[in-house]
Amino acid sequence: MTSSNGQPENWRERLERVEALTAANSEQIAANSAAIARLETAQATSNQRMDDLTERVNVLSERMTDLTERVGILSERVSDLTRMVEQVSRIALATFQRMDAMQSEIRGLQTENQRILDVLQRLQGE
Repeated sequence: MTSSNGQPENWRERLERVEALTAANSEQIAANSAAIARLETAQATSNQRMDDLTERVNVLSERMTDLTERVGILSERVSDLTRMVEQVSRIALATFQRMDAMQSEIRGLQTENQRILDVLQRLQGE
């Protein structure tokens, strides 16, 4: 059925529903636009943080490389020092062994000298 102006009889209700739906859609579009703007801002912040973290990781990686090189150098120095200590230890051991041998010789010479002195004293006393 149509009204006198050629429109269906419930056209006003339909128009009101369409207007209400249009208003609701407009509000939702505005809310979505605001949410998108917030998400874009959050994404930009996240991207900046990621860039900062990437830069920090690169700096730490460079430092780690430097430290690894330093550890290698120090390891070589420790190896050199270890070899030197081993050489000094061998020299010290040989020196102590010679000193022991010399002490035995000195004791033998002292004993011999004492015997000679004893003989000389006896000869002088006679």
